[in-house]
Amino acid sequence: MKNFYKLIKYAVGMGIACTFIWFIATGWDGGQFFILINRVVEHPLIILTGTALYGMSFYLKGFAMKILLRHSIRLSSAMYGLWYSLASNHLLPFKGGDIVRSYIFFERENLSKSVSVQSVIIVRLMDIFSLFILVSLGMTFNFLIVSPLIPAVAGAAGILAVVLVFLWKREFIIQQWKVLVSLSKGIEFFYSFVLVFISWVLEAALLLAVCIAAAADLSVWEAIWVNSLTILGQVFQITPGGVANYEPIMAFGLSRFSIPWNEGLQLAIVTHLMKFLFSYAAGIYALIRYPITFKKLTALVKERRDFNEKRI
Repeated sequence: MKNFYKLIKYAVGMGIACTFIWFIATGWDGGQFFILINRVVEHPLIILTGTALYGMSFYLKGFAMKILLRHSIRLSSAMYGLWYSLASNHLLPFKGGDIVRSYIFFERENLSKSVSVQSVIIVRLMDIFSLFILVSLGMTFNFLIVSPLIPAVAGAAGILAVVLVFLWKREFIIQQWKVLVSLSKGIEFFYSFVLVFISWVLEAALLLAVCIAAAADLSVWEAIWVNSLTILGQVFQITPGGVANYEPIMAFGLSRFSIPWNEGLQLAIVTHLMKFLFSYAAGIYALIRYPITFKKLTALVKERRDFNEKRI
């Protein structure tokens, strides 16, 4: 089963990456790309506003974690964990940053290892559920008129996937469900989810800012949908930061709103580049404010990778 999962992930990931490479090789317009860059540079206020809202989305995630844990951690600890996680995920070909978040809660806040790990898992589930809602709403309103079968088939496929995963990892899911129930008692869980949901809405601000600066016709709701679809697509990430995966998925999403593939790919590259710069700046800030040795970071990432291998 482990090898089958890896085969599917890498096959799909390689397919998406090859699509990106093929389009760059055959349809790339370098001159148009530099024109787009100049347009973006000419509107620093728009880009700074989008970046500020994008950064604010992470603070909402930090508040969500603090509330979920009933204010037993400092907001700074939640943010250091997020900044380390963000930087790690843009340096590694897999999502290895969550283990660093758990470590900070355990080391800095004296939480138990189980609570530290499970709280991060719960917030990750909130992330996935929020993105799924946003993408599903977009599919329903954008595609239902064209073909009622599309959301129906997608919904059926989603239900089938949930059933198969439950049958495959039944004990693991039951264990996570018990922890979820223990953490979801009280209004704190609801507040946390609302903050996480809003954070994903805000994260689309960076894409929207780039599109506004580049004079691309994209509405707020469309930007939210495209960004959510792109993030969900990172389940097939096989390169650091999802390079060559992020861009074609976002270009596909933009093409649903009459933005040509070439322009959509360029907008995606600029948006992704800005996210890379933001993540590295955030990582450096966290490293200065709450240093973790390279040796320890390496050990944590290895622990995360080994955990993935065993869980699969």
